[in-house]
Amino acid sequence: MSQISTDIDTCTGRAAPANPGVSRLLFDTVVARLRKVSLLRHLKRKLVQFEHGPEEAIYRNSEVAQKSLVATWKQLQAAGVILPLEQVGFSRFSEFEEDGHLLYLLTLAGSGSRTVVEISSQDGRICMATNLLVHHRWRGFLFDGDPVFVAEGRRFFGRHPATRALPPVVQSEWFTRANVNGVMASAGVPNEVDVLSLDIDGNDLHLWNAMTLRPRILICEFNNVIPSELALTIPYQADFNYAALPPDQALFRSASLAGYVAVCRRKGYRLVGINALGFNAIFLRDDVLTAEMPEIPVSALDTNPHVEEFRAAWWPRLAHLPWIEVPADGIL
Repeated sequence: MSQISTDIDTCTGRAAPANPGVSRLLFDTVVARLRKVSLLRHLKRKLVQFEHGPEEAIYRNSEVAQKSLVATWKQLQAAGVILPLEQVGFSRFSEFEEDGHLLYLLTLAGSGSRTVVEISSQDGRICMATNLLVHHRWRGFLFDGDPVFVAEGRRFFGRHPATRALPPVVQSEWFTRANVNGVMASAGVPNEVDVLSLDIDGNDLHLWNAMTLRPRILICEFNNVIPSELALTIPYQADFNYAALPPDQALFRSASLAGYVAVCRRKGYRLVGINALGFNAIFLRDDVLTAEMPEIPVSALDTNPHVEEFRAAWWPRLAHLPWIEVPADGIL
């Protein structure tokens, strides 16, 4: 103890007390005070706050704001007020305003299994499923063809305070018409899910056509370059990758909105919304919010100035390519 006392005094530049008993008393007093204020726990808490920084505050604030928003929407619904989708959009993890669209529809319709499936989720930081997983504690199944994205996604959800105790399934898969149902079944996707997000920039409509899964809500990206009156999709190619296309054909992918509508009608779905930039569509199963959310026409896309400009620039380059026509009966 005398050596410890001597070392402390050397560091502080003070003379050592003559009485060793005084040194021991001083040491015990300091230790007792450190224990009382829980210094180590306090430092650890500060380090955690520093590590998460503003993102932690955003998460907490958004949690409160969304609960308040849902309560307001339920009050409006009880009063018979149904808001148009363009008035309820917001982005928390979605790239654009689709987080708000999905949350509003689920507030009106309620949820069943509280399960969301996303095909082409990347690392989960910007995708349709994450708001439901983080702020509403849903069950999730996220798939992406890139194993690097999948590794990052597992790390993200494994560390996030809302999901680290029960993270979603995040799995690397390359989907084809032949394997899509088997892969999802083996991953544990239940028969009934509330939301399916589909955006692979390729065989999207062919996969949706082949799926036996019947989500209550389908949100999908479509090719808005194609004129609204044309129901077209790319020819099916199991290993299709748009990144291999020449630059002037880079948008030869996916399917038109009219193509989606044809297949969705056959499967029992109707178009109820399009995002502000005109490339994400929302379909509801026909037994979901039938009175509250009527079908909208494909021609609603034609009043979008972003789509008009995009088509003018791109459709002349793509019109001659080997598109496949989707029959009116939606049978591909």
